[in-house]
Amino acid sequence: MASRRPLRFGFTVDGQPSTGDSADMRVTYHGRFNRKAAEADARRRFEEWRNIGNPLIRRWSADQIVLT
Repeated sequence: MASRRPLRFGFTVDGQPSTGDSADMRVTYHGRFNRKAAEADARRRFEEWRNIGNPLIRRWSADQIVLT
């Protein structure tokens, strides 16, 4: 079922799900998203983010917003 409220997923550097300000990387979905699909996409985005070699680019891309 799709949701209209924002979905938020956060991860620590070691890949553990996290909430609040303790997350090192966050993905927020605005619009109509299936929670299961959004969670899988957030995990994929996290894996790509974690593999970025440049720490400055990783810092700039730590907060991602996805719109529909």
